[in-house]
Amino acid sequence: MFLDERLRAANEPPGVRDAIVDDLVNRLDNIGKRASEQIGQLRSPSARRIPDAYFHHEEEVENALQKASAGIRLALSLGGLPANDAHSFEADFASVLATSARWAVRCEASRVPRPLTRSPALDWTLTPIPWHENKLSWPPVGAVDLAATRQLTGADAELVRVAEQPYVDWVQLGLIERQRTFSSTHPDVPARKLIVVTGLEAADGPVPFNSMPLFEGPPNAWTDTYDRSKVRSDADTFLRKIQGPLAGIADYSGQPGAPNLERGAGLHPFPLVPRLESIAHLGLRPEDPAVRHALVDEHGPALVGRFWRGFLIHDGNYSALEPAVHGTDLIIRSDLFDRLESVIGKERVNSGITVSYYEEGRGDDDDFSVD
Repeated sequence: MFLDERLRAANEPPGVRDAIVDDLVNRLDNIGKRASEQIGQLRSPSARRIPDAYFHHEEEVENALQKASAGIRLALSLGGLPANDAHSFEADFASVLATSARWAVRCEASRVPRPLTRSPALDWTLTPIPWHENKLSWPPVGAVDLAATRQLTGADAELVRVAEQPYVDWVQLGLIERQRTFSSTHPDVPARKLIVVTGLEAADGPVPFNSMPLFEGPPNAWTDTYDRSKVRSDADTFLRKIQGPLAGIADYSGQPGAPNLERGAGLHPFPLVPRLESIAHLGLRPEDPAVRHALVDEHGPALVGRFWRGFLIHDGNYSALEPAVHGTDLIIRSDLFDRLESVIGKERVNSGITVSYYEEGRGDDDDFSVD
């Protein structure tokens, strides 16, 4: 659970690391044995994927960290370094040392049944990719046709309008969906992976083919309220000249206590975030409390991130079922998109896309990356 990272982020509180080591050192063999037993029970002997679970060694390390951290103020006082403001002192350490699943919980609170909303060019993706019982359907014809496409044209480039309640007619700013199957020995079939990415982009001309229609940014837009008066004018200027995607992939680097990706109470693979400049221009703010990926204005929900996963499969052995499809999109209320489009320039808003597909050898199907 990123123990070293969390201790360093807290500026190595005196004695905490040593206390954790002292707590664990005499139990390492038993902790390792139990963790190995868990893995053995949750996957087949030949599998290399890490099972979707929270393991015993992680639990024990977390417990040791919390016990040691609870004595920080006393330890410093005994060392002659009393804290003048006990509440602030402990709150500062807790902000980086406390275990946190808040990002995972917000993602989970934003889950929906798999939506149909996507560009007409991706209608073929609504049927999940074939597993080993249908070799002739791989790769999908639609994926082959779109592999060399970076910008959609014609009817495929029209704004994608949401079809699902309660967001009917909202505009989809971006979408990522990954479909995968696992390798098997009997029959001998490699793992397969399909990734589709779409996003609205502001551009005055063609975009680089090797780019993605999404930027990368921190997730804090979903939880932090920005002073609109300080950033509104700069945001408007930026949006008039912007060259790039309107939606981005969340980067959780540096977020205290961010859980493991896709495991246990883990993060979804690729949450999306809006541009700060869009939030400032539209005067949006997080829900209060910020329990899901949603921004609001005086009229209610305004910009929402949705997540879905499903179509459970396994690797042909006795391993636990895992979702074959993971997806997310970012949607905005139609009146707000009209305002955004008017400042960017309707003629500058394009529909970007990237489609990729892979076959991977046995044991290579534990890669969770988008690349």
